Amino acid sequence: MNHIYSLESFQASAVLAAPLTRRSANGPVISTNLQDPAILNIGSTYYAYAGPNGNPPVNVITAISTDFSTWSVSDSEALPNPGAWAAAIPHVWSPDVIQLANGRYVLYYAAITAEDSNKHCVGAATSDTPTGPFAPADTSLYCDLDSGGAIDPDGFRDPVTDNQYVVYKVDGNSVGHGGDCGNSVDPIAPTPLVLQQVSADDGISPIGAGTIILTNNADDGPNIEAPALVCDGNTQQYMLFFTSGWFTTSAYNIQYATASSVTGPYTRRGTFLANGDTAADVYVPGGPDVDPVTTRLVFHGDLNMGWFQNDGSKRVRGMYASSVNWGSDGQSQ
Repeated sequence: MNHIYSLESFQASAVLAAPLTRRSANGPVISTNLQDPAILNIGSTYYAYAGPNGNPPVNVITAISTDFSTWSVSDSEALPNPGAWAAAIPHVWSPDVIQLANGRYVLYYAAITAEDSNKHCVGAATSDTPTGPFAPADTSLYCDLDSGGAIDPDGFRDPVTDNQYVVYKVDGNSVGHGGDCGNSVDPIAPTPLVLQQVSADDGISPIGAGTIILTNNADDGPNIEAPALVCDGNTQQYMLFFTSGWFTTSAYNIQYATASSVTGPYTRRGTFLANGDTAADVYVPGGPDVDPVTTRLVFHGDLNMGWFQNDGSKRVRGMYASSVNWGSDGQSQ
Protein backbone atom coordinates (compact mmCIF):
# COMPACT_ATOMS: atom_id res chain seq x y z
CA MET A 1 0.00 0.00 0.00
CA ASN A 2 1.30 3.47 -0.87
CA HIS A 3 0.30 6.81 0.62
CA ILE A 4 0.55 9.91 -1.57
CA TYR A 5 1.54 13.36 -0.32
CA SER A 6 2.24 16.56 -2.21
CA LEU A 7 4.32 19.63 -1.47
CA GLU A 8 3.18 23.24 -1.66
CA SER A 9 5.51 25.53 -3.59
CA PHE A 10 8.63 26.94 -1.94
CA GLN A 11 7.82 30.44 -0.71
CA ALA A 12 9.53 31.46 2.50
CA SER A 13 13.13 32.62 2.63
CA ALA A 14 15.33 34.32 5.19
CA VAL A 15 18.97 35.37 5.45
CA LEU A 16 21.03 33.93 8.28
CA ALA A 17 24.49 34.66 9.57
CA ALA A 18 27.52 33.56 7.68
CA PRO A 19 25.68 34.00 5.05
CA LEU A 20 23.11 31.26 4.50
CA THR A 21 19.63 31.36 3.03
CA ARG A 22 17.16 28.64 3.75
CA ARG A 23 13.88 28.13 1.90
CA SER A 24 11.12 26.00 3.38
CA ALA A 25 7.73 24.87 2.17
CA ASN A 26 4.59 26.14 3.89
CA GLY A 27 3.83 22.70 5.28
CA PRO A 28 5.31 19.23 5.61
CA VAL A 29 6.08 17.24 2.49
CA ILE A 30 4.99 14.07 4.27
CA SER A 31 2.62 14.25 7.21
CA THR A 32 3.03 10.73 8.57
CA ASN A 33 5.83 9.92 10.99
CA LEU A 34 9.19 10.20 9.18
CA GLN A 35 11.65 11.14 11.88
CA ASP A 36 15.31 11.83 11.03
CA PRO A 37 14.73 11.58 7.26
CA ALA A 38 17.54 10.97 4.78
CA ILE A 39 17.48 11.82 1.09
CA LEU A 40 19.07 10.20 -1.98
CA ASN A 41 18.80 11.33 -5.60
CA ILE A 42 19.28 8.75 -8.36
CA GLY A 43 18.64 10.09 -11.85
CA SER A 44 15.18 11.65 -11.90
CA THR A 45 14.04 9.93 -8.69
CA TYR A 46 14.32 11.04 -5.09
CA TYR A 47 14.28 8.55 -2.23
CA ALA A 48 13.67 9.44 1.40
CA TYR A 49 14.34 7.05 4.28
CA ALA A 50 13.34 7.09 7.93
CA GLY A 51 13.35 4.91 11.01
CA PRO A 52 9.78 5.47 12.17
CA ASN A 53 10.37 4.36 15.77
CA GLY A 54 7.38 2.04 15.88
CA ASN A 55 5.01 4.36 14.02
CA PRO A 56 4.38 2.38 11.77
CA PRO A 57 6.08 -0.78 13.16
CA VAL A 58 8.81 -1.37 10.59
CA ASN A 59 12.57 -0.79 10.82
CA VAL A 60 13.14 1.44 7.78
CA ILE A 61 10.53 2.89 5.46
CA THR A 62 11.07 4.50 2.05
CA ALA A 63 9.32 7.37 0.29
CA ILE A 64 9.74 8.02 -3.45
CA SER A 65 9.25 11.11 -5.61
CA THR A 66 10.05 11.92 -9.24
CA ASP A 67 9.63 15.69 -8.84
CA PHE A 68 10.49 16.44 -5.18
CA SER A 69 6.88 17.56 -4.90
CA THR A 70 4.59 14.52 -4.70
CA TRP A 71 5.77 11.62 -2.53
CA SER A 72 4.63 8.02 -2.26
CA VAL A 73 5.35 6.38 1.11
CA SER A 74 5.71 2.61 0.92
CA ASP A 75 4.61 0.22 3.65
CA SER A 76 7.28 -2.30 2.61
CA GLU A 77 10.25 -3.03 4.86
CA ALA A 78 13.64 -1.87 3.55
CA LEU A 79 15.61 -3.53 6.38
CA PRO A 80 13.90 -6.80 7.34
CA ASN A 81 16.87 -7.97 9.41
CA PRO A 82 19.04 -5.40 11.28
CA GLY A 83 21.67 -8.05 12.03
CA ALA A 84 22.55 -10.55 14.75
CA TRP A 85 24.23 -7.83 16.83
CA ALA A 86 20.95 -5.89 17.19
CA ALA A 87 18.29 -6.49 19.83
CA ALA A 88 15.17 -8.51 19.00
CA ILE A 89 13.22 -5.23 19.00
CA PRO A 90 15.94 -3.11 17.37
CA HIS A 91 14.33 0.35 17.68
CA VAL A 92 16.04 1.53 14.47
CA TRP A 93 16.94 5.22 14.22
CA SER A 94 18.25 7.61 11.61
CA PRO A 95 18.91 5.52 8.47
CA ASP A 96 20.97 6.97 5.61
CA VAL A 97 21.57 5.49 2.15
CA ILE A 98 24.42 6.16 -0.27
CA GLN A 99 25.32 4.78 -3.67
CA LEU A 100 28.91 3.67 -4.14
CA ALA A 101 30.87 4.17 -7.36
CA ASN A 102 30.36 0.48 -8.16
CA GLY A 103 26.59 0.96 -8.12
CA ARG A 104 25.91 -0.84 -4.84
CA TYR A 105 23.82 0.83 -2.14
CA VAL A 106 24.76 1.02 1.53
CA LEU A 107 22.23 1.67 4.29
CA TYR A 108 23.64 2.99 7.56
CA TYR A 109 21.44 2.92 10.64
CA ALA A 110 21.42 2.86 14.44
CA ALA A 111 19.78 0.05 16.42
CA ILE A 112 19.63 -1.11 20.02
CA THR A 113 22.43 -3.58 20.61
CA ALA A 114 21.69 -7.03 21.99
CA GLU A 115 24.61 -6.59 24.37
CA ASP A 116 23.11 -3.56 26.15
CA SER A 117 19.42 -2.71 25.78
CA ASN A 118 20.09 0.89 26.91
CA LYS A 119 22.43 1.72 24.05
CA HIS A 120 22.36 1.97 20.25
CA CYS A 121 25.18 1.16 17.85
CA VAL A 122 25.67 1.91 14.16
CA GLY A 123 25.29 -0.83 11.57
CA ALA A 124 25.33 -1.13 7.81
CA ALA A 125 23.47 -3.17 5.20
CA THR A 126 23.80 -3.45 1.43
CA SER A 127 21.55 -3.89 -1.59
CA ASP A 128 21.60 -3.78 -5.38
CA THR A 129 18.63 -1.39 -5.37
CA PRO A 130 17.90 1.83 -3.47
CA THR A 131 14.72 0.40 -1.95
CA GLY A 132 16.24 -2.86 -0.72
CA PRO A 133 15.71 -5.16 0.93
CA PHE A 134 19.09 -4.45 2.51
CA ALA A 135 21.19 -7.30 3.92
CA PRO A 136 23.09 -6.44 7.13
CA ALA A 137 26.80 -6.79 7.77
CA ASP A 138 27.75 -9.48 10.29
CA THR A 139 28.75 -7.02 13.02
CA SER A 140 28.02 -3.43 13.96
CA LEU A 141 30.34 -0.74 12.61
CA TYR A 142 30.67 1.67 15.55
CA CYS A 143 29.81 0.49 19.03
CA ASP A 144 31.89 1.99 21.87
CA LEU A 145 29.49 1.10 24.67
CA ASP A 146 31.71 2.63 27.38
CA SER A 147 31.25 6.02 25.71
CA GLY A 148 27.52 5.50 25.18
CA GLY A 149 27.27 3.71 21.86
CA ALA A 150 26.67 5.45 18.53
CA ILE A 151 23.72 6.84 16.55
CA ASP A 152 22.82 9.07 13.59
CA PRO A 153 25.18 7.82 10.84
CA ASP A 154 25.55 9.86 7.65
CA GLY A 155 27.37 8.55 4.58
CA PHE A 156 29.48 11.05 2.63
CA ARG A 157 31.62 10.86 -0.51
CA ASP A 158 34.15 13.68 -0.70
CA PRO A 159 33.95 15.16 -4.24
CA VAL A 160 37.45 16.60 -3.81
CA THR A 161 39.24 13.29 -3.13
CA ASP A 162 36.57 10.65 -3.92
CA ASN A 163 37.19 9.26 -0.43
CA GLN A 164 34.21 7.69 1.34
CA TYR A 165 33.27 8.57 4.93
CA VAL A 166 30.69 7.99 7.62
CA VAL A 167 30.03 10.68 10.23
CA TYR A 168 28.12 9.68 13.36
CA LYS A 169 27.37 10.74 16.92
CA VAL A 170 28.87 9.11 19.99
CA ASP A 171 25.77 8.84 22.18
CA GLY A 172 27.19 10.22 25.42
CA ASN A 173 23.65 10.94 26.62
CA SER A 174 23.21 7.27 27.49
CA VAL A 175 26.08 7.48 30.01
CA GLY A 176 25.18 10.93 31.34
CA HIS A 177 24.34 11.77 34.95
CA GLY A 178 20.64 12.53 34.58
CA GLY A 179 18.39 15.49 33.91
CA ASP A 180 17.19 16.60 30.45
CA CYS A 181 18.43 14.31 27.72
CA GLY A 182 19.91 12.15 30.49
CA ASN A 183 22.90 14.46 30.33
CA SER A 184 22.19 17.91 31.81
CA VAL A 185 23.63 17.19 35.26
CA ASP A 186 27.32 17.99 35.68
CA PRO A 187 29.64 16.63 34.61
CA ILE A 188 27.98 16.66 31.18
CA ALA A 189 29.16 13.79 29.00
CA PRO A 190 30.56 14.68 25.57
CA THR A 191 28.42 13.85 22.51
CA PRO A 192 31.03 14.23 19.77
CA LEU A 193 30.49 13.90 16.03
CA VAL A 194 33.07 11.49 14.60
CA LEU A 195 34.26 11.29 10.98
CA GLN A 196 35.44 7.85 9.89
CA GLN A 197 36.93 7.09 6.48
CA VAL A 198 35.72 3.79 5.00
CA SER A 199 36.55 1.77 1.91
CA ALA A 200 35.15 3.25 -1.29
CA ASP A 201 34.65 -0.34 -2.52
CA ASP A 202 32.22 -1.46 0.19
CA GLY A 203 31.39 1.69 2.20
CA ILE A 204 31.92 -0.33 5.38
CA SER A 205 35.56 -1.32 6.04
CA PRO A 206 37.28 1.37 8.16
CA ILE A 207 40.43 3.12 7.02
CA GLY A 208 42.48 4.48 9.89
CA ALA A 209 41.01 5.93 13.06
CA GLY A 210 38.01 8.21 13.36
CA THR A 211 38.37 11.97 13.88
CA ILE A 212 36.22 14.08 16.21
CA ILE A 213 35.08 17.05 14.12
CA LEU A 214 32.71 18.74 16.59
CA THR A 215 31.41 18.24 20.11
CA ASN A 216 28.81 19.82 22.38
CA ASN A 217 29.63 23.08 24.13
CA ALA A 218 27.95 25.11 26.88
CA ASP A 219 25.39 26.59 24.46
CA ASP A 220 24.40 23.12 23.22
CA GLY A 221 24.03 21.88 26.78
CA PRO A 222 23.56 18.12 26.87
CA ASN A 223 23.61 17.29 23.21
CA ILE A 224 24.52 17.70 19.57
CA GLU A 225 23.46 15.03 17.06
CA ALA A 226 22.14 14.22 13.57
CA PRO A 227 25.19 15.22 11.51
CA ALA A 228 24.83 15.75 7.75
CA LEU A 229 27.94 16.55 5.73
CA VAL A 230 28.04 18.14 2.26
CA CYS A 231 30.75 19.76 0.12
CA ASP A 232 30.78 22.27 -2.70
CA GLY A 233 33.17 20.67 -5.16
CA ASN A 234 33.86 23.99 -6.92
CA THR A 235 35.06 25.89 -3.84
CA GLN A 236 36.09 22.83 -1.82
CA GLN A 237 34.20 24.13 1.19
CA TYR A 238 32.54 21.68 3.57
CA MET A 239 29.32 22.26 5.48
CA LEU A 240 28.28 20.23 8.50
CA PHE A 241 24.62 20.42 9.54
CA PHE A 242 23.72 19.15 13.00
CA THR A 243 21.12 19.62 15.72
CA SER A 244 21.70 21.22 19.10
CA GLY A 245 19.85 20.83 22.39
CA TRP A 246 17.30 18.28 23.58
CA PHE A 247 14.80 16.95 21.05
CA THR A 248 11.74 17.15 23.32
CA THR A 249 12.09 20.91 23.88
CA SER A 250 11.34 23.92 21.69
CA ALA A 251 14.97 25.04 22.01
CA TYR A 252 16.07 22.13 19.80
CA ASN A 253 17.37 23.58 16.51
CA ILE A 254 19.40 22.87 13.38
CA GLN A 255 22.83 24.52 13.23
CA TYR A 256 25.73 24.40 10.80
CA ALA A 257 29.51 24.71 10.68
CA THR A 258 31.98 25.07 7.83
CA ALA A 259 35.54 23.98 7.07
CA SER A 260 38.06 24.03 4.24
CA SER A 261 39.06 20.41 4.93
CA VAL A 262 36.81 17.41 5.47
CA THR A 263 38.53 16.68 8.78
CA GLY A 264 38.19 20.29 9.95
CA PRO A 265 38.62 22.35 11.94
CA TYR A 266 34.91 23.24 11.64
CA THR A 267 33.80 26.77 12.50
CA ARG A 268 30.32 27.13 13.93
CA ARG A 269 28.20 29.53 11.87
CA GLY A 270 25.02 29.66 13.95
CA THR A 271 21.43 28.55 13.59
CA PHE A 272 20.08 27.32 10.28
CA LEU A 273 16.53 26.60 11.41
CA ALA A 274 14.86 27.13 14.79
CA ASN A 275 11.45 26.50 16.29
CA GLY A 276 8.76 28.60 14.56
CA ASP A 277 10.95 29.67 11.63
CA THR A 278 9.71 30.15 8.04
CA ALA A 279 6.17 30.22 6.70
CA ALA A 280 5.92 26.56 7.69
CA ASP A 281 6.12 27.60 11.38
CA VAL A 282 7.96 24.32 11.88
CA TYR A 283 7.90 22.97 15.44
CA VAL A 284 11.10 21.49 16.94
CA PRO A 285 13.01 20.99 13.64
CA GLY A 286 15.69 18.31 13.52
CA GLY A 287 17.24 15.38 11.68
CA PRO A 288 18.62 17.27 8.63
CA ASP A 289 20.03 15.55 5.55
CA VAL A 290 21.27 17.01 2.24
CA ASP A 291 21.46 15.45 -1.21
CA PRO A 292 25.00 16.27 -2.41
CA VAL A 293 24.08 16.69 -6.09
CA THR A 294 20.91 18.77 -5.95
CA THR A 295 21.55 20.32 -2.47
CA ARG A 296 17.96 19.52 -1.59
CA LEU A 297 17.57 19.30 2.18
CA VAL A 298 15.00 17.43 4.26
CA PHE A 299 14.33 17.53 8.00
CA HIS A 300 11.55 16.67 10.41
CA GLY A 301 9.19 18.78 12.50
CA ASP A 302 6.55 17.85 15.05
CA LEU A 303 2.93 17.65 13.89
CA ASN A 304 1.13 16.23 16.94
CA MET A 305 1.06 18.78 19.74
CA GLY A 306 -0.94 16.39 21.90
CA TRP A 307 2.19 14.32 22.44
CA PHE A 308 3.85 17.31 24.13
CA GLN A 309 0.80 17.62 26.38
CA ASN A 310 1.15 13.98 27.48
CA ASP A 311 -2.24 12.96 26.09
CA GLY A 312 -1.03 9.41 25.43
CA SER A 313 -0.84 9.75 21.65
CA LYS A 314 2.16 8.88 19.49
CA ARG A 315 4.70 11.48 18.53
CA VAL A 316 4.45 12.38 14.82
CA ARG A 317 7.35 14.13 13.09
CA GLY A 318 6.61 14.82 9.44
CA MET A 319 9.18 15.50 6.72
CA TYR A 320 9.77 19.04 5.51
CA ALA A 321 11.73 20.09 2.41
CA SER A 322 14.21 22.91 1.89
CA SER A 323 17.24 23.79 -0.24
CA VAL A 324 20.80 25.00 0.24
CA ASN A 325 22.63 27.13 -2.32
CA TRP A 326 26.34 27.81 -2.22
CA GLY A 327 27.34 31.47 -2.37
CA SER A 328 30.14 33.16 -4.23
CA ASP A 329 32.11 33.54 -0.98
CA GLY A 330 32.75 29.81 -0.89
CA GLN A 331 30.34 29.18 1.95
CA SER A 332 26.62 28.99 1.19
CA GLN A 333 23.50 30.99 0.80
